[in-house]
Amino acid sequence: MQRNPLTSYIIKLSMFSIAICFIGFISLLFLKNYISLNLPYYILLFYLCTGLSFIFTYLSLKKKKMRFENVFMITKFGKLFIYIIVFLIIVLLKKENLIPFTITYLSLYVLYLIFDTITIKNFSQKIK
Repeated sequence: MQRNPLTSYIIKLSMFSIAICFIGFISLLFLKNYISLNLPYYILLFYLCTGLSFIFTYLSLKKKKMRFENVFMITKFGKLFIYIIVFLIIVLLKKENLIPFTITYLSLYVLYLIFDTITIKNFSQKIK
């Protein structure tokens, strides 16, 4: 029995996020000065943005409104825009502990970007 691609993606994203939580909490024990204590909130932000962008991509392709390349670029730009806005808001409001915040935020950005790119690449190969 083949699983719905949307369900499969959400399960993979959830497992990935749980793994990042465990790695983050273990890292907090050893690298307290370099990891933000707000890590769970940042993971939630990245989880929601990544999941919503895939849902948008999947539904747009299912309705055949746009080509895959257009949808892919729109979602990537939208997520980048949201991440930059959140980053700037936090930097402007929070004057202390910016180094741990920046390290945590950029690490999560890179990890979720790699995850999203690999899974979207696999998804695009299946639909062709």
